[in-house]
Amino acid sequence: MAEFPEELDFLSLFECEPTMLDNSKDYPFYYNEATYRFSNGYEDFIVKISPAYGEVKIQAIKSDSNRLVSILDLKRIEKFEIIADTKELASVLLTVINEDSQQIIEIDFKPYFKQVFKEHLTT
Repeated sequence: MAEFPEELDFLSLFECEPTMLDNSKDYPFYYNEATYRFSNGYEDFIVKISPAYGEVKIQAIKSDSNRLVSILDLKRIEKFEIIADTKELASVLLTVINEDSQQIIEIDFKPYFKQVFKEHLTT
């Protein structure tokens, strides 16, 4: 089972309300798909999170030119960790575990977008 933060943690991190795929009150956050749209003033982000499926899609677009900076579309997130959540700094750490490797993706949303990808062999 994938490890994801709680809904309130995402509200704090992204500083916005998500659009939910299923808006019924009986449908828990963990089993839903949440889409967050926000900006850091330099880049605009669309983040889709489906905790039960371990899916995360992050799209970053340059605010002033509407130029695509990055798309990260992951289907097997084992762990989603918030490593910084302050007014000046927002960062997450995503972990994907494969048969023979572990992939770690560190993403900064604030103050600027940064993505660092590392892979470690486990065999």
